[in-house]
Amino acid sequence: SAGSVQVMHRKVQPARAGDNVTLSCQSLTREDVLQVTWQKETDGAEDNIATYSALNGQKIAKGYASHVSFARHGLQTSAISLHGVSLQDEGCYKCIFNTFPSGAVAGRTCLKVYAISDPKVEAKFLTSSDKAESSEKEVGMSCSATGKPAPTITWRLPSTLQRKPREYRIQLSDHTVTVISNFTHSHSPVLHEYPIACVIQHPSLNVTLALPTDSLGQGPGSRVASATATAAEVLIPLASILLLACLLCCYLRLLRDPERRPAW
Repeated sequence: SAGSVQVMHRKVQPARAGDNVTLSCQSLTREDVLQVTWQKETDGAEDNIATYSALNGQKIAKGYASHVSFARHGLQTSAISLHGVSLQDEGCYKCIFNTFPSGAVAGRTCLKVYAISDPKVEAKFLTSSDKAESSEKEVGMSCSATGKPAPTITWRLPSTLQRKPREYRIQLSDHTVTVISNFTHSHSPVLHEYPIACVIQHPSLNVTLALPTDSLGQGPGSRVASATATAAEVLIPLASILLLACLLCCYLRLLRDPERRPAW
């Protein structure tokens, strides 16, 4: 009877962007299976991906031939592999078994694609007009990542540097979200003496990034010191060359004027 026909399948199949993933179905019936068809649900419509039958063998639709293949082509068990999945591959896939005499029965697996990119953390001096005259300089610390779903960003801070960061979210056209977490602190030895780290959590990646403080150097004044040192490196050799040129000119004038030559 039709009620005895079942299809074994996974309801949700997770995958990371760029990975290969295999979707499989198994018909749990003793009835004859004439053909297996794979479809993708796209905007309410069903798009044929691949078919297999004993009569016609395996066929892959032209639009999917470059990254879809049969991992297992059978009439009772069927599986397709998607190579290098992208966010565009996310969606629900149906495996349809055309049986006799009950007709078509199907299983449905939804592919969930996770993606994350550009995790980074940085520290830099902030320029502010109201603090231009002040010796207290502000340092901006920022951590960001782009992903689907949106990554979670937290900070590991020393007890002497507890701050509540500001978080911003930017929704992109490819359904990914850029999350930016940042806060400011006055430039002090605390930033160099204690480890500060950004923690990024995502279904496809968990990473801890240490805050690089080398770029801060000894503070904004170090830029002035560097510029002064560079100027000195250029001016001192130039002055030496000019002095040698003057001495050479004086010597040549003495050689040309015998009356000015010193008596030996």
